[in-house]
Formats: sequence, structure tokens, C-alpha cells
Amino acid sequence: MYAVETIDLTKYFKGEGGEGGRIIAVDHVNLGVKDGEFFGLLGPNGAGKTTLIKTLCTLIIPDEGTATVAGYDIMKQPDKVKESIGWIHGETGGRALYWRLSARDNLRFYAYLQNIPSMAAEKRINALLDFFELTKDADRLVKDYSTGMKVRVMLARTFLSNAPILLVDEPTVGLDALGAIETRNLLRALCRDLGKTIVFTTHNIMEAEKLCDRIAMMSKGKIVAIDTPMRLSEVSRRFRGVEVRVSGSKEEAVGLLKRMEGVKRVVKAEPEEDYTVIQLEVQDEDEAMLRIPEYLRSNGFRLMAVQVALPSLEEVFMMLTGGEVESS
Repeated sequence: MYAVETIDLTKYFKGEGGEGGRIIAVDHVNLGVKDGEFFGLLGPNGAGKTTLIKTLCTLIIPDEGTATVAGYDIMKQPDKVKESIGWIHGETGGRALYWRLSARDNLRFYAYLQNIPSMAAEKRINALLDFFELTKDADRLVKDYSTGMKVRVMLARTFLSNAPILLVDEPTVGLDALGAIETRNLLRALCRDLGKTIVFTTHNIMEAEKLCDRIAMMSKGKIVAIDTPMRLSEVSRRFRGVEVRVSGSKEEAVGLLKRMEGVKRVVKAEPEEDYTVIQLEVQDEDEAMLRIPEYLRSNGFRLMAVQVALPSLEEVFMMLTGGEVESS
């Protein structure tokens, strides 16, 4: 039995531009997350990740299909599902905490809301403060905490019920580099040391690669691929790309670069103020970066920058699913 399993899970929202006046936010999703697995949902904004997480939390009712969480049906047994999960929903910066209370009092308040007996709550709060290295600052007001410390309090709050499954929606968005690293390390420790099952959403491909045992890639509400980070990394490294910033006519620059020896294709070309950003797939990055500046200048263009380009999320999707991306 999976810790989390979805069966043709589908959710529509009303909206213009969709089929029949509706937008498909989650489109017949089928996936299974194993006990103790760190499972990533990777996709750009609008891919359906948050809608999927909220459906698993029973906050959104699906239009088709269903899912089980810890063996409980989200439609038939929502109370059991809620008892089995901890949820962090894009709360970067501690917005869901009471800043004029201490960390300890925040945890006491949420324990009260969850009907945890006071004796058991105090023992659990002390253990969580110790695990998240907050004991020394437990009685300071949260408003005086760093962002990383606020995230630790939120994680501690999530585990008050000692739920076996943690659903985490983009917890590092808006954090500084140190805060993001600390949050990732804490989540990995929760999975590794405490055996928690974690379903984690992100639009950061590198973050997913570092953290997750497996990754489901989402695009327009659909799961387009499920694989291990190793496989995903191999696909990414096969992309050999260069990004060029050049002034002048977009159409002429694109046409010129398409004809350049060693350029396989123009992946995208996007205008930005007084220059154009052009991403190329090339046979050899080093050779292309040496040749492109003189090639453009000799044809009357002013080169502003040239650098190695990582594949976009869409590129990785297409490589995994065998599709193609149209050049702009």
C-alpha cells in the first residue's frame, strides 16, 4: 500500500480560455508515493502542484477520481486523512505564526487547537524545540527570529500531531540562500531520521534533484514524467546550450544564428527592453562561446553577453517525454 496514491485525480476551475469555459488544474493524475519516500512535484507556476497538494489535504474536492492518504480515502474519510498529515502551504517568512508570541507559546496554541492533552503537549513541544534547535530561543518573540528560525517553528508546529506524512508546498520561496539551505536540510533530516513520508512541491529543478528520491514533473495539470533525480540529471546534462544577449533586430539575429555552423537550433528568443535573449542548442558550448561574439559583430550586431545555458524546465519535460519545443 502506498502512503499517498492518486487515481485519475482531476480538478476543474471556471475560467476563460479553457475547454467548455473551465480550466483543468489537475488532469487525471495517477501516482503512488512509498512509505518514507521524499517525493517531489516539480513544475512551473500554474502547473497544478498546489491544487494537487490542497486536494490531498481535503481542502479541495476533486471533480473526478480520488486519492488515498495513509490508506484513507480523501472523499470518504477526510477526518482520518487530516489526522495523518502535516501541511506547510507556502508560508515562507512565518506568516502563519503569531509574531507577538514566543515559539513555545505558538506551539502551545496550536497544540490546543489540535486537542492534544496539555501534559502530552508539553513533552512533545520540548522534544520538537530540541530537535529543531530552538530550545535556547524558545521564549523569545517570533518577530525577533530570523526567517530560517521561523521556518523551523513552522516545521515544529506541523509535527505537533506526529503525523506520518508531510505535505510541503514550496517552503523555500522567498528565503535567502542560508534559509533555503537550512530548510532543505531539515526536511531531508525529517525524512531520513524520523522516517516521515514527504511530498514536496517546487519549481526549482536543482532543489528537487538534491532532495528527492523520485520526482513527478507536472505541466498544465498533467504528470508528464516520473523518475529518479539521477535519470533527470542525465537528461539535463545532454542539453548543450548557450544563451546570447544581443541588441538589434530579433528576427535578423535569430535567422543569423540559425545559419551558424555548430548551432543545432534556436530554443527560444525573448525581447527584453533594448536587447534580445536568445537560447541556442549547440554541438559544443566552449566552441560556440568562442565563435559567437566575432560572428555577431562581423554581421553588424552588438553582443551584450554570452554564457552557458541550463535547460529550462520545459526543455527537460520535452526531453523526457520525447516532444519538441517550438523555436520563438
